[in-house]
Amino acid sequence: MERRRKSHTELARRIVELLRVEGAEPGTKVAEQRLADSFGVSRTPIRAALRLLTETGILSYAPRQGYSLARPLDTASADAPGLPASEEDRLFQAILRDRFANRLGDTLSVNDLMQRYGTARTTVMHVVARMSEDGLLERGHGQHWRFGPAPDSLSAMEESARFRELIEPAALREPGFVPDAALFSDIRRRHQALLTDDVLQTEMRAWIDAGADFHDALAACCANRFLARAIRQQTRLRRLSTYHGGANRRRMRDAFHEHLAILDAVEAGDTDHAADLMLRHIRAAQDQRPRVSNRGVPPIARPIRR
Repeated sequence: MERRRKSHTELARRIVELLRVEGAEPGTKVAEQRLADSFGVSRTPIRAALRLLTETGILSYAPRQGYSLARPLDTASADAPGLPASEEDRLFQAILRDRFANRLGDTLSVNDLMQRYGTARTTVMHVVARMSEDGLLERGHGQHWRFGPAPDSLSAMEESARFRELIEPAALREPGFVPDAALFSDIRRRHQALLTDDVLQTEMRAWIDAGADFHDALAACCANRFLARAIRQQTRLRRLSTYHGGANRRRMRDAFHEHLAILDAVEAGDTDHAADLMLRHIRAAQDQRPRVSNRGVPPIARPIRR
């Protein structure tokens, strides 16, 4: 139950950020189906997130009218007011920060995490299960867990990019690839809203989420379940690593223009051209990555060891 509430809280944050990016004002209607299409989930978790936002006073609800924005959103902050991070959220983020800063070894146990972060066993076990679901942790020997492959180093980012060069263009060329007009329209609207942010007020997380959702949207249209699953996993890992590793806003703007060109090609029925554009897009992103990672991050004195 607690883990489900965590996912609803994260979804609520993403809804708030989407409304902020779109410049929503008090009274703006908030439609369940559009949000479900935008985030690639069913309406059930969307309803739970909307109820949570109503409880915190961000949204209001009226019978036969649905949900609407109840008050102005703070454009200077990516945080959703009234939605404090849970203990599990904080632990999850702390582990990711330490991992991406090379402060955690490859292998750890629940006891290691309890001692390091001073957290209860139940909380640690929930976070470990969540990280396993996200592909960040894999079961090791005995009571140990090991970090799975993730784009958390220069060599790993290069491997991830080469893997994506194989699977993402292939997904576009798969028989049965069917564009989702409503989903693509929402992705396009979010991209265009961010590209008009000339004063760069929008938090970087909104850019990262919109970019990741673009790749997830294409995966959702692919009839090959194995390709779609591999793309979603890569996108999820890249989203998490970019949250903590940082992103170049100028490159993100270029990437968004590339995303829109790919959507144009797909919607024109030219998936071969879209696949070629996707390959160039992935290579361009890799070419512009910094050649040194985790600069300036001090190691801690006592890393977790097996």
